[in-house]
Amino acid sequence: MEFEDLQVIWDSQQDEPLYGVNEEGLHNTLRNNSKRFRRVIFWQHLQTFCGCTIAITAIVGLLLLNASGLLGDIGSSRALHGWEIAASLLSLLCWLQFALSVYLGNRQQKNDEKHDATSLRDDLDQEINRTKYQIRTRSHIMRGFVPPYFGSTLWILVVFGVSGISYWAMVPIIVAMLTALIIESRCQRQFVEQQITPRLRELETLREKLIATPGSDSATPDSDSAAPGGNGLQ
Repeated sequence: MEFEDLQVIWDSQQDEPLYGVNEEGLHNTLRNNSKRFRRVIFWQHLQTFCGCTIAITAIVGLLLLNASGLLGDIGSSRALHGWEIAASLLSLLCWLQFALSVYLGNRQQKNDEKHDATSLRDDLDQEINRTKYQIRTRSHIMRGFVPPYFGSTLWILVVFGVSGISYWAMVPIIVAMLTALIIESRCQRQFVEQQITPRLRELETLREKLIATPGSDSATPDSDSAAPGGNGLQ
């Protein structure tokens, strides 16, 4: 059962009290929907961390090869120049900043979450806040993705120089990076517009109906749902 099904049930009741609807069923529906939503976010974060791990490993590996003196012995490669070492370190910092911003944001979200939420009202409040958090993190998504894309461009520039590849070959690489950044930003905006924002409207509508419904225990906030932790994030 989806939120649309709940809307039909609620509309068919008109002004009947909430006991006409199985509140436990509503709660289970909310939790199942939340699990699917969290699964999508989890896979997005997993891809982000995997990408960060690969990029950081590649940059550190290049620096270690140069420091050990092995870089000049691999094929037609040469040792890094001073500016190339600086560019590699800057690239590393860009990727670390990106990875840490995602990690710390998720950690703060979990720390703020109210873990003892058991009622339908509490879960609704938490899901609304989680959804709002996802919208906020994607509101300036292009700016957030600038560091890793810039870091990748720097690293490729260094690799090309070390390998003897013409710097002119960077022109299509830069175009490809800019195109990928625009596509990534557009995909994230579509994800917000087509999935996250409609989900927020559904959750807020369900919460308003729950509060306004006579005879519902959730219609009268208790001390737990009024606690500051009720605005936690996941």
